[in-house]
Amino acid sequence: MANTVIGASVGFYGGSSNSKESITDTIARLERERDKLGRENERADSEQINKRINNLENRIGNLQKRLDKLKTEENDGECKTCESRRYQDVSDDPGVSFKSASKIASGNVGAAVRGHEQEHVVRERAKAEREDREVVSQSVVIKTAICPECGKSYVAGGETTTVTRSKPSVEAKFQVGEYDEESEKGRFFDVTV
Repeated sequence: MANTVIGASVGFYGGSSNSKESITDTIARLERERDKLGRENERADSEQINKRINNLENRIGNLQKRLDKLKTEENDGECKTCESRRYQDVSDDPGVSFKSASKIASGNVGAAVRGHEQEHVVRERAKAEREDREVVSQSVVIKTAICPECGKSYVAGGETTTVTRSKPSVEAKFQVGEYDEESEKGRFFDVTV
């Protein structure tokens, strides 16, 4: 399977990657070009040169924003809100993980929450078996949210729902169907209730 990268070098020329060094080099080159045009503009005031200088300043500003974003991502890529996020189980089940608030590395949160919710699934099945009940359905919902500070999506938690019912105590068999004894046509079906 081929990997496709879209827009890796959009916005500046001469570089083919978004590395900090490449962006820094491009910013320096554009600043030199801007300064050279500024000196030319001092000798002959030209509207066209002013437009080129403004265009270069816009590009330098955009590249500086991109460089700042790369520097932020390099520092674990977490804003203060994401860095201070903790996970804790709020159920009344004492036998599962995360009973006290814990920090989870951002790359491991999804797996940790799924594993935690699986603990609830297993424990609820065992509880139903102990109470001589049958599990009608179980579902797990993994909740996500958007960080208000950095705008990144993150796993916000999970919720396990288990529905049980009493096991039927007595089974009764009935014959259901139509049967004509004279013509010997038709059929009965055995039904267990």
